[in-house]
Amino acid sequence: MVNNIIEEIKNNLTGEVMADATYLNQQAIKYRHHENAEEILKALSELSFEILPEDKKQYLKDTMFIGDKRVDQVFNQANELFKERKLEEAVELMKKIEEKADKFLENPDNQNQYSFRNRFDEYLFRELFKPEKEFGRTPFDFCMYLTAYGYILVEMGRGREAIPILEKAIKFNPVNTGSRFELIETYKMLHEPAKQLYTIRETLPMASTPEEIARCLCDLGYYCVEIKDYDSAVAFYYTSMLYAPNDRVTGELQHIAMLKGKQIDPPEKQDIDSAYSKYKIKDVPNPVVINMAYSLGEYCVEHNAHPQESLYYYSIAYNLTRDEKIKEKLDRLVEEAKALAEKQKKDDEK
Repeated sequence: MVNNIIEEIKNNLTGEVMADATYLNQQAIKYRHHENAEEILKALSELSFEILPEDKKQYLKDTMFIGDKRVDQVFNQANELFKERKLEEAVELMKKIEEKADKFLENPDNQNQYSFRNRFDEYLFRELFKPEKEFGRTPFDFCMYLTAYGYILVEMGRGREAIPILEKAIKFNPVNTGSRFELIETYKMLHEPAKQLYTIRETLPMASTPEEIARCLCDLGYYCVEIKDYDSAVAFYYTSMLYAPNDRVTGELQHIAMLKGKQIDPPEKQDIDSAYSKYKIKDVPNPVVINMAYSLGEYCVEHNAHPQESLYYYSIAYNLTRDEKIKEKLDRLVEEAKALAEKQKKDDEK
């Protein structure tokens, strides 16, 4: 099926660079939700490279290749080495990716380039960070790559080396909580509670899922245990379970009971309010995140976007609010998405 799609696309190329580039971009949009989207988009990317003039190819090679392999291929190779527990070899490749990311940012034209994963990241960045200049996207997800590099270093007990790597990852995508959570874990390992608290408070306002909020609250609980503020720790741990149940929280509460030498009772509302106030925690979940997700869902529906895109944004808003009106919108979109998938399947079989 995929081979037939690619062959048809190749047959429609004209040899005119601008026309073919536009056509390939249109095909990428057309097939981005296909069941074999990853394979098709990879082939389209390779075709897009092949039609470029030589000077443009050289620029992209300098930007996108390490030796004869694309940066993403090198990352996949490093990831396989990590899975095989060949950590030193994985680090060698990750170091080359870091160097490529550094070189990318050395170019003044790339100073405002970010590794945003989707439109939600872009709009949330605008709302939370108020950038004064326009920005674009990096050719690869350097945030994800550098976060993985930091994770490997932490696994090897090299947390101090991981910190600047993770800070670079955050710069590439300031609203990606993954790199921030990894930085929090690094500060835990290094027993630096003040920096841990600072990073948690920076992360919580951009948490866009119940699981992310719960993790922030659990990290606050861990911090409070570290500084022996056990009552606040209990409040944060119990509140985290309102967002996402976690068996490990039970163990943490038992640990606190042992440290206090007495049974732990569930916190009252005033106990939770007191802990939130003490650590300057407010607006959980962040209304900005909810409104952004809902607005993007509405925009996609109004502009006839693919149902999957609308579903993504509405799901964020619904999971944070459990609003039944949003649930009704989700249910309708699920049916639309199923109908489109069936139509696409029939069209592919023709």
